[in-house]
Amino acid sequence: MAIPPVTTVRRFVDGEGDGLPGVVLDAYGHVARLEVWAERWPQGHDDEDSPFGLRELLANHGITAAVAVLRVAAGRSETRTLWGSVPEAHVVTEAGMRLLVRVADDKAVGSGVFVDQRSGRAMVRAEAKGGVVVNLFAHAGAYGVAAAVGGAGRVDHVDMAKKCAPWAAANLALNGIDPRAHRFIVDDALQVLHKLARRGGADIVVCDPPTQAVRKDGSRFVLRNSLEELAHDAATGLHPGGLLVLSCNDRDVAVDDVMAACARGAAAAGRAVKALGPLPLPPDITSAGAPRGRPMRGAVLRLH
Repeated sequence: MAIPPVTTVRRFVDGEGDGLPGVVLDAYGHVARLEVWAERWPQGHDDEDSPFGLRELLANHGITAAVAVLRVAAGRSETRTLWGSVPEAHVVTEAGMRLLVRVADDKAVGSGVFVDQRSGRAMVRAEAKGGVVVNLFAHAGAYGVAAAVGGAGRVDHVDMAKKCAPWAAANLALNGIDPRAHRFIVDDALQVLHKLARRGGADIVVCDPPTQAVRKDGSRFVLRNSLEELAHDAATGLHPGGLLVLSCNDRDVAVDDVMAACARGAAAAGRAVKALGPLPLPPDITSAGAPRGRPMRGAVLRLH
């Protein structure tokens, strides 16, 4: 498979696509991160010499440490070190970008770089020059870094979690970009999106929401019920020729449903659609053709 040059983040095992439903194995530089969806730890996970039989196999790929994340119902997870010295944070590269990841932090809600979004970041990087990019649910700001590296005039990183802003700022600085040239908004991303037109609009909106979340006002956000509204608000605020990247990680929603919601949202906003298609997946995401196994169902919409 063709992985972009100077990229140390990749997927080795992609669940259903590799015949191992509920198992994902990613490399973050010299550290491997194994995620298992199960009720309990599989037998052999704490075998120091060869946990899951992976240690010798991964050593050939420069992996010197590994963590495992057990994901159970209701969003709960447990993280354990399998072997080696796992840093609290370390720097990886993606197509030459430097990004800070936290692979063993239960409270980080992900490593900071989602492997299945690599092609989306490459797209935003290629489209961003001179534009205003709004990165909603920004997390560690990987999409925003891609935009800034691509020459965006300004990137707004928006996330309600206070820890995300300094993480995103650090990622910009790691790439020689002055964080002060961009904005970090600690607020409800849905409210920011709703007011996008009044804030001056944007050339690119990236929206990668959680499946469910508690909003700032205490109400519950459910992604599958909000796709059309998200597309509507983005289309309302996008400049002519603007681009919306909308990602959905709800496995009960099909890619076609996300695209249909984008089309309806744009129509309700009175905006004409120039192009609409699925958000591409990188080649190491082998579950792309597995209806239930595909990890991310996204759409890319371009307006006239």
